[in-house]
Amino acid sequence: MTASFESLTPREREVMAFVTAGLMNKQVASAMDVAEITVKFHRGHIMRKMGASSLADLVRMADSLGVRPSK
Repeated sequence: MTASFESLTPREREVMAFVTAGLMNKQVASAMDVAEITVKFHRGHIMRKMGASSLADLVRMADSLGVRPSK
């Protein structure tokens, strides 16, 4: 799982932190000052790279990795 996390780009890691903290795509987009479609794009890549089949899986992975939003 750590290797999968390290394969994420810095931007994907940032999106992962916000999404797993419970923010909706629109809120993440606002916090990062990007378009909502950009967040959806990154979120899809994150799910695939991390091998998560659901948001709940991704949240569990984030918790075990200690991923937290920086803002």
